[in-house]
Amino acid sequence: MLSSFCRSFSTGLVARRALATRAMAVAVSGFVWSTQAQELIYQEGFNTDGEAANPQRYTTRGRDVWELSRIFGDPPLATASAQRGPIYFAHSFEVSFVGIPNIPARRMMFTWRGSNDTANTTEDFLKLWDSAVAWLLNGKANATVMVYPTTASIGGLADRLAATGHTVLDDDPAKTDAQLESDGDLFIHAGSTDPSRYALLKKPVIVNVSPDWDDMIVGSIGSDATFAPGQVNIAAPGHPAAGGKTGSFDAFTGDHAFALAGRFLPQGSTTLATVNRTIPPQVARLTDVDDMIAGTKQHEKTEGTLATLDINDASAGNWFDDNAVPGGYTGNWGLRVQGKLAASAAGTYRFAMGTDDGARFQIDLDKNGFTAADNVIEDLGPHGHTIVYQNVTFAAAGTYDFEVRAYNSGGGGSFELSVGVVPAAEVLDDALDSGYWELLGTPGGVSPVQLSAPATATGYIATGASTETKEPLVVLLNGPNDTPPGGFYGGGPFINVEGAGFFGGAGMNKFPYQDETPPRMLTLRPVNVAGKQDVKLTVAVAAAQIDFENDANDYLDIKIYPNGANSTPITLAHFNGVESGVQPWMADDLDNNQRRLTREFADFTYNVPATATDLIVEFVAGSSWWNEILAFDNVRITAGSKAIEAKFKTPRLQGDKVTLEWTGSGLLQRSTNLKDWTDVTGATSGREVTVVPGDHVFYRIKQ
Repeated sequence: MLSSFCRSFSTGLVARRALATRAMAVAVSGFVWSTQAQELIYQEGFNTDGEAANPQRYTTRGRDVWELSRIFGDPPLATASAQRGPIYFAHSFEVSFVGIPNIPARRMMFTWRGSNDTANTTEDFLKLWDSAVAWLLNGKANATVMVYPTTASIGGLADRLAATGHTVLDDDPAKTDAQLESDGDLFIHAGSTDPSRYALLKKPVIVNVSPDWDDMIVGSIGSDATFAPGQVNIAAPGHPAAGGKTGSFDAFTGDHAFALAGRFLPQGSTTLATVNRTIPPQVARLTDVDDMIAGTKQHEKTEGTLATLDINDASAGNWFDDNAVPGGYTGNWGLRVQGKLAASAAGTYRFAMGTDDGARFQIDLDKNGFTAADNVIEDLGPHGHTIVYQNVTFAAAGTYDFEVRAYNSGGGGSFELSVGVVPAAEVLDDALDSGYWELLGTPGGVSPVQLSAPATATGYIATGASTETKEPLVVLLNGPNDTPPGGFYGGGPFINVEGAGFFGGAGMNKFPYQDETPPRMLTLRPVNVAGKQDVKLTVAVAAAQIDFENDANDYLDIKIYPNGANSTPITLAHFNGVESGVQPWMADDLDNNQRRLTREFADFTYNVPATATDLIVEFVAGSSWWNEILAFDNVRITAGSKAIEAKFKTPRLQGDKVTLEWTGSGLLQRSTNLKDWTDVTGATSGREVTVVPGDHVFYRIKQ
């Protein structure tokens, strides 16, 4: 039986897609007439307010919208004072704009830090600064330049601006961005206390702080480094901001501090100049430790033991054992800790891992060797000493292999692994000095989980030849009226929306929670799927790609309650930031981060347990900044297998024979008038038909 959906489209599509020629006298329809074996049980597109509907289609917790006028109203929302766009958990049609805004004026990343001494630079370098500033100002002379937080933040560059006729002012912290926009012609963001200060001003802005590239929407988060730079290279000769300079020139003497650009720059941006940097062998991220252990990265290593799991390399944690990295390595190193944990009883226990810069903690709970499934905590960093918590269930008493891989990319480094002294449900305070915690390996420890013996610890340092890179020194972003128009990093609205709206959130930890209790969630009404086969949940998901960190603040969980609200929930997806500053997009941690989210909605499909009856779908979300935006749309619950679409290949004509070939399954049908169709019994791909001069025959696949 043909579905009414297909019948309503049949004539037009067949007529448009038929491949007919007079010579062949045969037409093959590319249209597939399908019975749609997959049943659509339920669909929610968030195109109207389902919470206000009667009956309700869903309920929310923590839903709200804070536009800038409300954030900076009377009284202002102190927790959101650094936000520069709307923050919300709401329908898209309730918010002024969902996405990264269009760029309002020219922007420049200047990576040489203003804390350096201009006395150790050359006149060629300072003239490059002059010409870049002139381009930002579109040639305006005697401009007013405002610096956040103060003119002292850019040191001798402020003197250079004054020497070229500009007036340089300190930022006015009493004013909002909107209030001070008319106070200057050019604004310089050179401090990180207010990470998005000047971000959306309709005036040119220079950014000079690596942690804020993302919050200022000019690139992904960067890092700080001090080194003896080589020559400066003009990467865009002929650009007016280069001031006529070409080639390379000497610019510095001695060591200088740089706010290095991150891995990603805005599409269409112009790298005006680079600076040569010689990099000695280093451990920059957790995967470098993996590579050294695998033998694919040149290294030196030293093996030792740890009686207690506490490493302190000039970065104090919460415990006081303060062991050294084996080999005495400092500043830049990798670490591998291997040993056994003894669980005195089956149960769920709580672990806390503190690191500077990051680590991966695994327990071989299934005792079949270490795989990604054994990850307990994966904190990719980099960051200062940070604690991440996780509950672990031991199915039985006994000993279990564990492994930790940690790293320090520079400066101070640390590693500590702690465990609750009581089962996880009884740990009432996550503060490590609360009495509920002890360091693994502590003599006389009372936790049900203990270090069974001193652990093997191996320290690693990278060795080999140094490499030379060209680091961006000046990066330019065109304004909206330039040719071509510029754009912010990741800029633009969310696209591929199903209908008139979707549901999303941004800066969700910056405004009050319902009953002052997180998280924020949306819960769909129960859907009866009892007795249905092959039930699946499909959700369209999207997110900005600029600023998500790998921490507990940035996430989107998709959960189901398969048998009503009192059944045990199942988490189908846990989207979070993949790697802070390195892979700042969101991906599903439960799917090994294989598919990143973009601002274009994309479908994700999940299997629902066969025993499901009253299926409830729930979304739980969080993010910590106004440009950390995530969204979900077009929720569909289906049953049955989706037919594989049949498609004709190009027909082959030989003599008076035409060979019809197709992919997929279905029944071949023929017609002489596109109205009356008959089955071609027993036909399979490769079917030969005879061409009769003067006749017109059409073929299609019915599924």
